[in-house]
Amino acid sequence: MMHLRRGIALLAVLAAAACAHAPPDVAPILDLADRSCVPEPALAAALATAATVDGDREKPAVATIDAQTPCLAGPAGKSLYVLFALPGGGPYTISLSSVPLGRSLFAPRASVLDGDGKLLRDLPIDGFLFRGTNLTTLYRSHPGERYLLVASDPPSVGRLISRVNETVQQTYASTGYATFVIYTGSDIATDTTWAHNGEVTLSVVADKPAPKK
Repeated sequence: MMHLRRGIALLAVLAAAACAHAPPDVAPILDLADRSCVPEPALAAALATAATVDGDREKPAVATIDAQTPCLAGPAGKSLYVLFALPGGGPYTISLSSVPLGRSLFAPRASVLDGDGKLLRDLPIDGFLFRGTNLTTLYRSHPGERYLLVASDPPSVGRLISRVNETVQQTYASTGYATFVIYTGSDIATDTTWAHNGEVTLSVVADKPAPKK
């Protein structure tokens, strides 16, 4: 009977570990034809970001882009967008990632703006690469760069991406008699659609101070 109880407890732990990291499934937004859009982003609504020092735990700003997100009209078409306010000082290494949400992967393009919202430079979509499951770009900040505009890229929306993701999870568990570590892994084939909606994260990292002589 004791072995049976232990076996049941172990099966429950394994089932919980398998379900703990199930990603949300979000339907892609592919058409913004009915949306009213503005020609310029609202600087006053920018999301604040915080800088961390290289080697410290990063504190990314996270933005979910969905049907309620503001719309921007541009030469390439209509886009959903989020605007980040960058901290003063620097220089910084800035990491911008598009995080898959089930079937949807935000199709990102980004523009660096000055304090008045004037365009300084673009970060095109072909500068984003997959790092694990996230689509990421890294860049170094320049003086006078105060905002990062992240918008969906209309020409890329609707593109289908098929990938195989390798995952490994480590779970600490107990049956009441012993505590142990469970390693679970899988190779999952995923099909995601580049969309106007999704989730983006932004990390701002400052260089380590030079050692005092």
